[in-house]
Amino acid sequence: MARTILPVKLHEKITVTIDDIRIDGMGVVHLTPTYPLYIADAMPGEKVLLEVIQVDKFSGYAKVIEIIEASSKRQNSHRQYLIAAGTAPLVNFKYDAQLELKQNQIQRLFQEKNMAVTVENTIGMENPTYYRNKTIVPVKWQEGHLTSGFYRRGSHELVPMTDYFVNDQAIDQAIIKVRQVLENYKISAFDPDLEKGTIRYIMIRRGYYSHELMVVLVSNDSVINFEKEIVQDIVAQLPEIKSLIFNFSPKKDFVLLSPNNRTLWGADAIHDTLLGYNFIIGPNSFYQVNPQTTEVLYDLAAKKAELKPTDVVIDAYSGIGTIGITIANRVRQVIGVEVIPGAVADAQSNMRANNINNAAYILADAPKQFAKWQSEGLQPNVVFVDPPRRGLTGELIQATTKMGPDKLVYISCNPVTLVRDAAEIIQNGYHIDDPIVPVDQFPQTSHVESITIFKKNS
Repeated sequence: MARTILPVKLHEKITVTIDDIRIDGMGVVHLTPTYPLYIADAMPGEKVLLEVIQVDKFSGYAKVIEIIEASSKRQNSHRQYLIAAGTAPLVNFKYDAQLELKQNQIQRLFQEKNMAVTVENTIGMENPTYYRNKTIVPVKWQEGHLTSGFYRRGSHELVPMTDYFVNDQAIDQAIIKVRQVLENYKISAFDPDLEKGTIRYIMIRRGYYSHELMVVLVSNDSVINFEKEIVQDIVAQLPEIKSLIFNFSPKKDFVLLSPNNRTLWGADAIHDTLLGYNFIIGPNSFYQVNPQTTEVLYDLAAKKAELKPTDVVIDAYSGIGTIGITIANRVRQVIGVEVIPGAVADAQSNMRANNINNAAYILADAPKQFAKWQSEGLQPNVVFVDPPRRGLTGELIQATTKMGPDKLVYISCNPVTLVRDAAEIIQNGYHIDDPIVPVDQFPQTSHVESITIFKKNS
């Protein structure tokens, strides 16, 4: 068998001009038409000196040694640790360049699939920093101290952080205080190399308007030593705390957070408001992490849907009811369907707390429930979908389009799966009602939210 000859060697240093940027924010240079190198913190058009750090038969990775000619879109954020951890890959892009990049990436993905669409300028934030209302960070004992941060790309080395740059600053401070309490009692941390230890993550939620704080200790073990003392110390350290939860989530189950919660102190949930409505937020609740732009996103989605007082609306990924409850006063009826029991219970509680009388939330698998509704003759005017990054299933697309709503409002957090799903929705008798609107829910990162309206062909 012929030996593969690679165009570059491990640890080789080369000078190149960056060709492109991937959807995940990594720069790309093609050493041959079929062999790309991927580089963190490298912008198209920049001339850089690289060191190759990983190679295989199909592609390689390199790191920037020197920027010889910088892009006009570059800024020095003085936060290279965020690049190392991969948590904010666009942190050295000027903010207007981040917004432009996200618009162009959506446009380009549609063009690659020969779909002609208009993509508006990305709606950004006035202050695109310290915006997240939730974080979940790993901890690890390093150099005699319990350290929190994020793992370096592709490694088990924890990059220590105290300023995450995207979290509410009160959350960053809470992480430090909780971590210090755990260190004081010498609580073991889960070690991914040894595959043992107790605490895996510290999760913090903070209400943007309410300032209510929730702390969740995510554990590989079912108990924690010095529980009573740890609870007392954490509560004493955090005046805003309303809820302290122990989440038993062993690594062998391969989930960040399990449903196994035990309230150590205070309430089982916290509260916050969104578009003037009150929401109960538990440890496992899906609640958008950027409350400022979520209000923009949901309000704009409702306006673009041109909702009418006579409309029946289905929310196919209803979660804790945020979309349905915020549009209920604009329509005749909202019906939410969700497969997670805790989320449905939260949605029903939120509906009652906000005196919503024209909504219902159902525990069911959406495609099966849609087929049931269709057999019963239910004809929705509008269907909202706000799926996770993996997008919609083919089964759900088929079930939705068979019901034949006038409009399908697709709130996407992943343009790759949006484009894939759009092709199937269009095949099933719909068209995109331009323009697509990107909303920057995740500044400093490569992620982008967007609103696409699909209308049924006449």
